[in-house]
Amino acid sequence: MAKTGSPLEFAHRLDMADDILASIRESKPGLRLSKELQKAASEMGLALKAKDFDTLLAMEKIAVQRDFSVYGTELAQKSENGHKQIMERWRIVSNPRTAREDFQATYAPENLPKARIMDTVMESLIKTQCRRLSDYAKGNATPAEKLYFSRRQECLKAVYKEHMLHLSRALGQDQEKGKDRALSR
Repeated sequence: MAKTGSPLEFAHRLDMADDILASIRESKPGLRLSKELQKAASEMGLALKAKDFDTLLAMEKIAVQRDFSVYGTELAQKSENGHKQIMERWRIVSNPRTAREDFQATYAPENLPKARIMDTVMESLIKTQCRRLSDYAKGNATPAEKLYFSRRQECLKAVYKEHMLHLSRALGQDQEKGKDRALSR
C-alpha cells in the first residue's frame, strides 16, 4: 500500500518551518539584515530629498542587480531589463535636443502644437517596475524589506516626475503642467 502522507505531519512540518523562519528573523543576522535594509532605504531617501536623480537611478541599478543575484527569478531578469529601458528613456530626455526629437517623432507635424506632453513609454516602464517591487514585498517580507521596496517605488515615481519636467522644459512648455500629469493615471 502506498504511503499517502498525513495532514497532521504536514501541519507539524509547516509549524516547524514557521518557527525556524521566525528565529532567523529574530536572530542576530536577521536583525542585522533588517537594519541594513533600513539604512539602504534611508540612503535612497537622502538622495530623493536632495533631488539627485542620477544617484537614485544608480542606486536602483545596484538594487536591481542585487534582486537578480538574491532572487534569481524571471521577475528579477525582467526588472533588470526594465531598468535598462528606464535608463535609456532618462538619457534621451535629459538632453533637450534629443527629447524634442524623440517627442516630435511621435506626432505628425500638424498635431504637435496641440499634443499633450507625455511619455507613455516611461510611464509604463515606471509603473511596471513599481508593480514588480510590490511583488517582491508581498508575502512573508519583513517590515524592513517592505520599507526598502516601497522606498524604491517612491524614488522611481519621483524620477518619472523629474523626467516629465525635463520633457516639458525641452519642449518649452509650462513646467507646472508636467507636475500635474505625473503618474496621474
